[in-house]
Amino acid sequence: MLEYPHAPNHTRPPNSAGAAGGLRPGRGPGSAARDAHATAANIRGGQPRHPCPATLPTTPASPTVTPSPATLPTPPASPAVDEPRYDLAMRPQFAGDITARAGLPRYRLRMRISPDEGTLAGAERIALPNRTGAPLGDVALRLYPNFPRGALGRGGDVRMQLSAASVDGRPVEIAYAAQRTAALLPLVPPLPPGAVATIEVTFTATIRAWEDGSWPLPSYYPMLAVRDGDGWRLDVTRFADRVFAESALYDAEIDVPANLTVAASGSTIASATRDGRTTFQVVSGPAREFALTVGDFEVERAAAGEVAVNVYTARGSTLEAREIARVAAGALADFERRFGDYPYRELDIHLLVGDYDGGDEYPGLILLFSNGPIDDGTRYVAAHEVAHQWWYGVVGNDIYREPWLDEAFAQYSGILYKQDSAGPSAAAADWEREVARRYQAALGDGDLPVGLAIDDYPSFNVYYRTVYGKGALFLRTLREQLGDEAFFRGLQSYYAEHRYGVATAADVRRALEQSSGQDLAALFQGWVGGGR
Repeated sequence: MLEYPHAPNHTRPPNSAGAAGGLRPGRGPGSAARDAHATAANIRGGQPRHPCPATLPTTPASPTVTPSPATLPTPPASPAVDEPRYDLAMRPQFAGDITARAGLPRYRLRMRISPDEGTLAGAERIALPNRTGAPLGDVALRLYPNFPRGALGRGGDVRMQLSAASVDGRPVEIAYAAQRTAALLPLVPPLPPGAVATIEVTFTATIRAWEDGSWPLPSYYPMLAVRDGDGWRLDVTRFADRVFAESALYDAEIDVPANLTVAASGSTIASATRDGRTTFQVVSGPAREFALTVGDFEVERAAAGEVAVNVYTARGSTLEAREIARVAAGALADFERRFGDYPYRELDIHLLVGDYDGGDEYPGLILLFSNGPIDDGTRYVAAHEVAHQWWYGVVGNDIYREPWLDEAFAQYSGILYKQDSAGPSAAAADWEREVARRYQAALGDGDLPVGLAIDDYPSFNVYYRTVYGKGALFLRTLREQLGDEAFFRGLQSYYAEHRYGVATAADVRRALEQSSGQDLAALFQGWVGGGR
């Protein structure tokens, strides 16, 4: 996720779930909760570690979700005999990752989207392997659309709820937690280590359109929480980055009115139209989360080698999709050379009108916002968001406790692209605008470490200036100390080793120490801090 150059908040569609990358919004569109102390509901019981600041606006009453039961998809039956063709979303050299990561969770999603009614009805089956080494007595599903209204007043105006749930075919009761951003389902008897449970749920949600008439819907399904020790991570924040998730495989059927198109994480491998509606079948390889956007689109296409880059705009839009496609393809090719190959067959970008230039990153899908003609700032934002495909999408991190591992990396990557594509003078101008002025402000904030958790910074502005400004400067400092050969070889090793995983600052340090032969303990301690 990239902060806007003119204001300390992202422009986000109103129904944001908010992740990985990202406005990740976090990984999703909707809440510009940026200028306030974060609150984090932690692992056990979903209770915040700190109370919500009194300065935050009151969250309005939750809208009621009332789609007709007849609109619900039929819950998936027992697992299909035929394995979904996840490999169709992967580049040939990465197709083996499907087999190599056979132990990942697998989602089967069915969604029926009814824009005229403002509703989404869904059914989901998750094959949940117990990879914890201990029996599991319950499972937690995050409901990211239910995150509270942000500090600047966006979000909090859509709701998701579960209609029914079962485990291995037996109905179970649903208990909500963490401000109804999580649903807890009992596993009786507890799931042994190495065993797989089949979780089935039906769910409904309200949705809202963006101003161009499209429907960005990132993180719009019940998503497995991350298991941490003996409990589930149930963090809640009013910042825009929200989704903390582990990679999984996705097979989705998305049913929309026939005049609309779907762009999503992964690849669309089939579609069929009947009775005025079109169903799109989408599969993904290992992906940190699943995002989609729906609308009456025009598409501008480009390519980075064998990777397709597709830029979607609302039909009749005057936004400069061709230039964004050119920049995104160029950045993707540059980051492949610098960091390692992008594993998927395509990258989709939904270009929307926004109050500022900014973006939300999701695996294989970027929501990019522009407030007018493309300029150097817009190009930088586009490159930053493409970089999140490496840093958040493929190599994940704990966005609550170590947010610098994706945001500082994406921030510096945007500078690298400008250096490689336009030369040192152009890169210096981007550095001054995007990094140096933020770092100078971070010094005035007390020169805090870049490795703090989001709720350990006194405000979003302090977090933003420290991570995006000082964090990028730290990476440039590492590059200068290690030299280009060792620095980039270390990043390539880090990227390859932690593909589809969740990495830590210790992993970055270890990779760079191995590539350089240097002890970086003092340098990391001085810039990053000791962490938690």
